[in-house]
Amino acid sequence: MIIQQSYIDRIKNKDELAFEYVYELTKKSVYSVIFAVTKNHLTTEDIMQEVYMKALKSLHQYKDNTNFLNWILQIAYRHVIDFYRKSSKEVNLDVNDYSHILSSKEVGPDEQDKFNRMVDILDEDERLVEFLRVIEDMKHRDIARVIDKPLGTVLWIYQKAMKKLKEVGGYDE
Repeated sequence: MIIQQSYIDRIKNKDELAFEYVYELTKKSVYSVIFAVTKNHLTTEDIMQEVYMKALKSLHQYKDNTNFLNWILQIAYRHVIDFYRKSSKEVNLDVNDYSHILSSKEVGPDEQDKFNRMVDILDEDERLVEFLRVIEDMKHRDIARVIDKPLGTVLWIYQKAMKKLKEVGGYDE
């Protein structure tokens, strides 16, 4: 997804419509990155608001004509990791929270149950890489930039997750 520089320039000039447009284009991806770590809908939405506020405050640091989505996903990932590290309590998983990620698709109860079971077998890194690759259709090199890991590590995490999913019959490339 390419966001035109003109929208970023308009946001810098306090254009709310431009912000709303960019938000609509990026919110699903930002949500997925945060949710992959928190596994909680309410926490994800709170952090999401903080991420967009932080992005607006640091918009002057964005390099013009680069990939804005990758830039904001990096902010989201770093912010949620900071939150996770600061949080001393363990976040409980509510399987109903996953419905937000699948909300754009017609998913029946059987598919929802299968999705929940598949997500539960993945660790945090695997879940994040899978969400970005499969649900958001991001390229591995872009995922590597977002989560600040080498491309080889991202590929290894992806392959490990795919192997787990195939073993339970959950995904076939």
